[in-house]
Amino acid sequence: MQRWRVLITYASPMGSTLEVAQAIAEVLARRSFSVDVRPVDEIEHLEGYQAVIVGSPIRFQQWLPEAKHFVQTHRDALRQLPVVYFALSGLMSDPTPQHFHEVYDWLSEVRDLVEPLEVGIFAGALHYDRLEHNQLVQVLSKGLPEGDFRRWQDIRAWAEDVADRLQLELARREINRI
Repeated sequence: MQRWRVLITYASPMGSTLEVAQAIAEVLARRSFSVDVRPVDEIEHLEGYQAVIVGSPIRFQQWLPEAKHFVQTHRDALRQLPVVYFALSGLMSDPTPQHFHEVYDWLSEVRDLVEPLEVGIFAGALHYDRLEHNQLVQVLSKGLPEGDFRRWQDIRAWAEDVADRLQLELARREINRI
């Protein structure tokens, strides 16, 4: 069986997105992918990877700057690979179709840089004690509740779907090279 190498890279100042990246990696590893999980600011090149998954929390209606910078910096290489994005947003603690589409639209800037094979949008976690004072003031002024709103079953189910899509896409690319 083919063992494709996948990079899961993330921006995660509070650790929640890292934990989601690790959960996705566990699913892919069980599906026979070789997976590296690393922060976006540690990635210098994409050589040796057959696919890339990039994740970030949403702040001020966009991905974190370091995640966007990763996509901009590696745009040419990413366009040659299957790419998957995921985002965590407090808005998804109430997972309505309207909220999903709103968050999806916030990703338009990175989707325009490199069109992804798939996009996952999930609720995040907000821990007041991990915020700097000015961040806490902003969060409280918006009335954002504290808590962990991630739905692990949904995240893992999405990762299973991503594994299926990646296997098909990578097999298709391999056949086309022959």
